[in-house]
Amino acid sequence: MPSGYNKVDSTVMNKMNKVQVLRLIHNKKNISRADIVKLTGLTPPTVTRIVEQLINEDGFVKYLGIGDSNGGRPPVMVAFDGTESYVIAIDLGATLIRGMLTDLNNDIQMEIQISTELEKGYEAVMDNLATVVDRLLKRRGLIINKVLGIGIGIAGLVEGKKGVIEFSPDFGWESVNINDSLNKRISLPFIFDNSTRLMALGERAFGIGKNYRNFTVINIGYGIAAGIVIEGETVFGSQGKAGEFGHIIVDQKSNIQCQCGNYGCLEALASGRRIAALGKELFGKRESLMISELCKNDPNLIDAKLVFEAARAGDDNANKVIEVATNYLGIGIASLVNLLDPEVIFMGGGVSSNGEMFINSLKKATEGYLISRKKNLDIQPVTFGDYATLTGAFSLVVDKILRFESLQ
Repeated sequence: MPSGYNKVDSTVMNKMNKVQVLRLIHNKKNISRADIVKLTGLTPPTVTRIVEQLINEDGFVKYLGIGDSNGGRPPVMVAFDGTESYVIAIDLGATLIRGMLTDLNNDIQMEIQISTELEKGYEAVMDNLATVVDRLLKRRGLIINKVLGIGIGIAGLVEGKKGVIEFSPDFGWESVNINDSLNKRISLPFIFDNSTRLMALGERAFGIGKNYRNFTVINIGYGIAAGIVIEGETVFGSQGKAGEFGHIIVDQKSNIQCQCGNYGCLEALASGRRIAALGKELFGKRESLMISELCKNDPNLIDAKLVFEAARAGDDNANKVIEVATNYLGIGIASLVNLLDPEVIFMGGGVSSNGEMFINSLKKATEGYLISRKKNLDIQPVTFGDYATLTGAFSLVVDKILRFESLQ
């Protein structure tokens, strides 16, 4: 065997060991070097060398001092230190672009949001995204080279390896090269993925989802999508397009066309956009006095949240709109549960923020379509609410950092 192979193997092994130690320290928050030896199986000299590198070269670890002894040599304690390294997380929505500057300890340093201005076209949206990044980088006292990367969540079919959004019904984009567009506008390394899949990633990394190995996050807002975790791993699919839950057909006879071009899609019949549209129909036909009062006779103010508010206030027609949408969601979610058998369904997005009324009615509708009528279906809100995609975008970058991998 050529001598070069031993060198390559040694380099790879050293990196694997370093990643193993760093991830252990990150997960444990603080730990003794002796426990690192026990849990990794590495030798004490190897652990000492790696810890020194992580402290002095990488800056991700710090010494805490000497811990309490149980009779033997006092343990040397170390901890993960993310206070001097930062990540920018972006949630690129059809209405708002939200940005967050966070240190590696997941402590938010600054956050802003601006209008997406989707109506101005793709290039304008990319300009606005770059503006969010620029404003976060101008935080007082921030050292730019301490910002290690940017994570971005975007709705649509993401081909991450090519840097392309193949299709996004929410944005009306087709075959747009995000990599090329952002490389012209920002200098920091970045990585992006489907926003709902990032919800699942953040839930698995930092939320209640870390207590489960099989769960699904369903994002119901302007559109509908799913992030799927099976046996602790996020599902991407062969081309990174898994999770387009909103485009399953739940009514073949429907004459409602989805933005994807098909008829009868779940997204076309039960998304926040559809609920708002039906609310505007009620307003136009003068069939909901409550909606008229809540929007102050301005139909432009009618959104899904307002329709839910009218329903909670006892408006019969608004309740019928919610019931129809919830029934369609029940059909879709039951199909997903029958197929994947998740331990829990996490609900995210604007529509899901309508409290127990929505969750309870959705659970009842879904259970009616399950194979097992006795199944105790667990549906609960995502851990981080409006920050679900941002948390996922953050965790996407952090995962790369902890593996010492390039973002691009």
